[in-house]
Amino acid sequence: VIEIAIDRIDPNPYQTRREFDEEGVDELATSMQAHGFYGHLVARQVDDRYQIAYGERRLRAAQRAGLPQLLLAVRDLTDEQMMELSVTENVLRKDLNPIEEAEAYQHLVNLGYSLRQISKRVGKSPGHISMLLTLLKQEDVTEAVRHEKIGIREAHQIAKVESEAKRRDLLDRTARGELDREAVKQAVQIAQEQMATPAPPAPPPSIEVTGLKIEDDTQQGIEPSSPPETEPNPDIGDVQPDITHRLANLYDPIPNLRVALKQLEKIRPDRFPDIETRIRSDVQALLDEIVSRGQYFLEQMKDDAES
Repeated sequence: VIEIAIDRIDPNPYQTRREFDEEGVDELATSMQAHGFYGHLVARQVDDRYQIAYGERRLRAAQRAGLPQLLLAVRDLTDEQMMELSVTENVLRKDLNPIEEAEAYQHLVNLGYSLRQISKRVGKSPGHISMLLTLLKQEDVTEAVRHEKIGIREAHQIAKVESEAKRRDLLDRTARGELDREAVKQAVQIAQEQMATPAPPAPPPSIEVTGLKIEDDTQQGIEPSSPPETEPNPDIGDVQPDITHRLANLYDPIPNLRVALKQLEKIRPDRFPDIETRIRSDVQALLDEIVSRGQYFLEQMKDDAES
């Protein structure tokens, strides 16, 4: 542990937190002015400067308090270790907003962590982690959650909509309180069905062969045959909150799903000699994805049953 001038100390370049409680930092700075800075920060040396691994809030407070130097425990840390320490410390503090938390998980995914490994490290379920990661797929959804316009579960559903226009409409209506969680799910399902339905074929063009023009019935003045009557397709604008949904659920799949997930979690590809070594990591990653999605749907069903 060495004493370093505070003007030579920088925050972690891989810091995932974007917002700090300024009032809390000011209070901590006032305390430091009265009592000093106790303890030390973990850091690495980069040229003639030092980057802290975590503790940026304390560094900011010390700077505001006007402290001339701080004690640092200097370690030989790689970029990956700096990122891992920053992410883990921030998530464990439990005061990140949902997008900051999602970005922290994304950093770990980029480092090669599976959802199961992240879950064990931060103490959050793979389903929770998977749900937050989906919030980063669409920028407009990300910003809506970042600014607390909509809840994360509604945002998770809306992020599935590929059409930017439909997504924007759902975000606006949800932010205004016009759609509850169930109505959002219905609207998203309709939007996905509309995207999956192919557009009707264009009418055949007129054909002219050596001066002889062949026209369709309408051009000839003949009334075309009427298409069969069909029910109008629903649109996302037609969806309204349904306060009576899910009143009758005769079969509860939650216990069965919970048992199945527990069994899947116990599977280890390295215990099966028939699985080639070179693909075991891929099998493990696939199992992790199945478990994480299953746990997310389990949480969704539990929420639906309670709402």
